[in-house]
Amino acid sequence: MTAVAASLAAADGTRMLAELASGALTAVELLERHLALLDGPGAALGAVVDTDREGARAAAVAVDAARDAGRPLGPLAGLPVTIKDAFDAKGMRTSHGRLSDAHQATEDAPLVRRLREAGAIVVGKTNVPVYLADHQSTNDDFGHTRNPFDPARSPGGSSGGAAAAVAAGLAVGDFGSDLSGSLRVPAAWCGLFGHRPSNGIVSKLGHLPWPRGGLLEPRVSAVGPMTRSAADSARFLDVLAGAEGLDAYAWRLELPPARVDALAGTRVAVWLDDAACPVDKETVAAIRAFADALAEAGADVEELTDPPVRGEEAIELFIRLQAGEVVHGLDDEACVRSAALVDAPGRAGAMARGHLQSLRAALDDFEAQRQIAARWAEVHERYHVVLCPAAPCAAPPYSEVPAESRLLTLDGVEVPAADTVGAWSRISSVGGGPATVVPLGAGATSGLPIGAQLLGRYLDDRTPLRVAALAEEAGLIRFTAPKGW
Repeated sequence: MTAVAASLAAADGTRMLAELASGALTAVELLERHLALLDGPGAALGAVVDTDREGARAAAVAVDAARDAGRPLGPLAGLPVTIKDAFDAKGMRTSHGRLSDAHQATEDAPLVRRLREAGAIVVGKTNVPVYLADHQSTNDDFGHTRNPFDPARSPGGSSGGAAAAVAAGLAVGDFGSDLSGSLRVPAAWCGLFGHRPSNGIVSKLGHLPWPRGGLLEPRVSAVGPMTRSAADSARFLDVLAGAEGLDAYAWRLELPPARVDALAGTRVAVWLDDAACPVDKETVAAIRAFADALAEAGADVEELTDPPVRGEEAIELFIRLQAGEVVHGLDDEACVRSAALVDAPGRAGAMARGHLQSLRAALDDFEAQRQIAARWAEVHERYHVVLCPAAPCAAPPYSEVPAESRLLTLDGVEVPAADTVGAWSRISSVGGGPATVVPLGAGATSGLPIGAQLLGRYLDDRTPLRVAALAEEAGLIRFTAPKGW
């Protein structure tokens, strides 16, 4: 029995690849261990909503045969992965949280195709909220997904099924689409590493709720890996990043190398204060402790006193950009519901007005977004990464209250959950740059995972990923498997 067999959640993909390469483990054995966990204790999580066991087993047999024959193998050969249900994976159902408009995928989304070409074994699909529009991953057709650290709590959304599956060891990795925190919040709440790439470097074609068969890539959202190590996140990004669709005829992506090779001398700015983005004391304390540890390791750590984005103005710009993206995938019924909210107060009304804005207004917002990206580039001339919250608090208990009316309690103060959970994700990604989520360990008060973001310059994805890997190697951060997994 190998060390991997003792606890799948306690091993990352990099370690599993080493065991596969050494012959200590076969791809078939590794897959069967994942399937046994999925069908056993993993079933209670409600994370996986569809599987392709026959296809996965055939793929695992093919990996082992290629290895035995000495044929070249892909960089992910033999690693079992799951796929967020909103992405097409041939042979499995695709949904955005409901059966009424689900479909059976007849071809892979580019993301899934790249994973298969790299040798990954696609096991199943993971749960999402309806329209991917909640920080709880629950719906009437597929049920609750539970957080493996505490089944009474949310694993996040919309990639909550993905995060729960990876944290519990049901998959080596999964892939969160992230508009306003749908990757970063679940990664933080489930104690994972994750990487929201720079806009546009990983394709979102073949992803609901956008129209099927479309060729338009989104301008604001991104999709990236959630894993149990920084090394795994970097490994998956290398496979996923690149031109797709019509652009692939000529365009090629060449991300620059990381700008750091040691924690000593790494320039880190800490950004914790924005009136539109409340955060609780437990999370602030965890991030401060990580910043102090980085400083003790030789990093140059300062406060960020001049962020390129501030307050409600930045949040409202993001909401308009978000609205301009998601309206493309709304059906007629959803558009009618949105139109009825144009006079509503707060961010719900701002989103509805964004759905109906003029083309001229949308183009003005695109220009504002580019200007902010330019200002972030200036910040990153001074700092390699910016450290900030990934979520305002640890995972909250599940609530039966509708998302638009739900409240979140931060240090005894109730705030609107819909406005607050994704606030740091919204404000930090207006400029389209990368964000690497890092697990900071259990909060001092809740005992639940706390996460942070390392922000990088647009297209400088390798730098925050490298800082995360260096901090992990130094023992400053790590994924800790949930008790019992």
